[in-house]
Amino acid sequence: MIRIVIVRHGQSTWNVQGRIQGQTMRVPLTMLGRRQACQAAREVADLVAPGTPVIASDQKRARQTARPIAKKLGVRMTTDPRLREQGLGSMEGHTPNDLEPLPQPEGVHPADVRWAGGESLADVANRCRDLIADVSADNPLGIVLVTHGDTMRVLLGILDGRSYRDLDWDMTLPNGCVVVRDVAPMQP
Repeated sequence: MIRIVIVRHGQSTWNVQGRIQGQTMRVPLTMLGRRQACQAAREVADLVAPGTPVIASDQKRARQTARPIAKKLGVRMTTDPRLREQGLGSMEGHTPNDLEPLPQPEGVHPADVRWAGGESLADVANRCRDLIADVSADNPLGIVLVTHGDTMRVLLGILDGRSYRDLDWDMTLPNGCVVVRDVAPMQP
């Protein structure tokens, strides 16, 4: 079994503003977000051994969250773009109230649509599946992944054996939350 600890980034400035973040790279944490990152570091340190690798999305808010976790575990944080949030194309930077509803393409599951020129949940699932296979092969005892809300749902769905079309959208994943899964290593 491998222990995979997944952390959602702390509160960002765009979380406060209600903006759609997607893969916008330079959105920073708020002061509350920095405190959430420190709290997550304490929680993670109780769940894994010192020296457990920490891999973060290369987006600023995830890197800022991962730094105190890596410091607490005595490791250097690395980044992987496969942990980025779902790309949401032209919706990024807007609030939901700024946008007009997009029509659902006929005969296509919503999780397979690349809304506003971004990524589909199928795209996110493919990159997350590859990432899990790679990190579980390289880190048989455990790994800490620091990511984003939608990507975290996809990762948890994969680890729980669900399809990207059957994600748990009712699960509450607040900023700075820590979720653990002990799973068999996935094959590349």
